[in-house]
Amino acid sequence: MGDEFFQRQPLLSTDSTEDFINLETYSHRPRNGNAVKIQIPEEERDQNFPRERWKTVVSFLFVILAFLATTTSLAITHELRPVSAKPLPDLLLDNLPYYPFALDFSEILIMISTAVCAVVVICHKYRWILARRICLIVGLLYFYRAITMIVTNLPSANIEYKCDPQLNHTISPGEVLRRVVKIISGFGLSINGQHVYCGDFIYSGHTMILILAYLIINQYTPSRVWFVHWASFFIAVGGIVSLLLARGHYSVDCILAYFITTRLWYMMHSIIQTLQLQQDNSTNHMARVWWWGLLVWFEKNVRHPLPNEFEIPRPWRMCYKNVTAAANSAAAAANRTRRDPSRDI
Repeated sequence: MGDEFFQRQPLLSTDSTEDFINLETYSHRPRNGNAVKIQIPEEERDQNFPRERWKTVVSFLFVILAFLATTTSLAITHELRPVSAKPLPDLLLDNLPYYPFALDFSEILIMISTAVCAVVVICHKYRWILARRICLIVGLLYFYRAITMIVTNLPSANIEYKCDPQLNHTISPGEVLRRVVKIISGFGLSINGQHVYCGDFIYSGHTMILILAYLIINQYTPSRVWFVHWASFFIAVGGIVSLLLARGHYSVDCILAYFITTRLWYMMHSIIQTLQLQQDNSTNHMARVWWWGLLVWFEKNVRHPLPNEFEIPRPWRMCYKNVTAAANSAAAAANRTRRDPSRDI
């Protein structure tokens, strides 16, 4: 066959760049190693990224259930921890100075990074999709932490930290509930004065939140705001170092939190961005993870990677659209009833 049967170069105009779109704002999935640039109408883009608010509500319920599991586990672990035992040997803690105020500084950094993440999610154009992704991974991390902290009880890493005294009798469900409410009222932070129950060491919840906040900011903000990425990185590092200086956790707690958080993040986003990993077959070992089905259900209608686009949230627009759609439907129904049947002949 001659060369006339092959088109070696696409017939693209070089006079205008209107047919291209910046991959910072939108990109298709790579195919055969090449990124496809294409202009997508607004209506079609909305179909590619459906809000599916009810799925996001399910993810919120999932993370609330996970947080309740963690606080319940801590309420029970407080009674199981060894009180009279000395802190375990720790290569880092034994060679670092002790600064009691560093725990408050670490939690201030946590609040800053969490606030930045909240702004990123709220102002993201596809906030509903992003919110349920974050809720899923936070819920998984809290469920795992609820298990690890209760199966192995370690002595306190800081003998000067003030914990509530243990009970002299078996803890009742009512006491567990009271402790859960107290922990939740302080959002699980010591700086609020409500985190007076000890034993939640493996693995570090402070490190988990700091690392996760950095991953969210780095993944879901454009590369041009590199200074925000670096700032979130240094906040995470500073918060972990401050946590160790305050003896808030053993070194192994922070190391495990780093590996569990980052590997879970990488696994989830590999499944999200790879269609083959969303298929249930014998060659996809990711499908054996227990939360795989829930993630695929959340993502099955999201057809492309999320573009990092932002907008000021305007909730009244949704009400306006609903009212306009209802008015249009009513007008169309009225027109149908007033139509003359003889015109249809």
